[in-house]
Amino acid sequence: MVSGLLASGWPVPLLWEVIARPLPDPLRRTVGAVISGRLKAAAAMPVPGPAAGTPAVPHQAPGPDRTARREERRWEDGPTPTPPAWADLEHQQEQLRRGIDRHPVCNADDGRCPTLAVVGETRCPEHLGWPLCPGHDGHTCTARTRTGDQCATCQDQARYARLDAALPVAETDDGTCPGHTSPCGRAAMPGDPYCARCRIAAQHDRDRVIQEWEAVRDAAVAAAHAQEAPQEAPARP
Repeated sequence: MVSGLLASGWPVPLLWEVIARPLPDPLRRTVGAVISGRLKAAAAMPVPGPAAGTPAVPHQAPGPDRTARREERRWEDGPTPTPPAWADLEHQQEQLRRGIDRHPVCNADDGRCPTLAVVGETRCPEHLGWPLCPGHDGHTCTARTRTGDQCATCQDQARYARLDAALPVAETDDGTCPGHTSPCGRAAMPGDPYCARCRIAAQHDRDRVIQEWEAVRDAAVAAAHAQEAPQEAPARP
């Protein structure tokens, strides 16, 4: 979120003001929820100051040739940049403070729920009734998804488990490549158990295994949704 705000042109001092300003007292939400709400509120606001609509780091033109003659140094004839006035900075900070808490938290429990609302909703996933993620390999996941499918974290874990089972890697102790489908013996790349040739072959097999796993997963999800969908009433003759 901070990288996106910087890329859109938000000044660093104002973003520091967003993150480091004192927490509310009493604190009715977690620190992470407060800072997340502040950043999302800032993202919903127009870019403040003269940087609106411009990138945070402007395009850098080639430097002047300092050995050229005085009349050819046109870079010295340009306007001298001036920092923004203190009144403008105060106005920007006041604008930020007014919109700092605009991102709503969940309005359930009379507004006492500390969780941020889902984007586009007024409640958090739990109070919206979203089902829990089914987890992976017996792991109980506390995340909730709109459709009841696996969350992104559990999908990644399932993908890595499938790769480890389908393409196990047997590392050697002498720094040589163990080979991907057959013994190799070449020198392994730094930080990699394989040599360059076996790494390319292993990547091709990884892509194939991932595609097959995703096809099986998508088919299982589609079959489950079709089974849970209400049966259509038969057409009357």
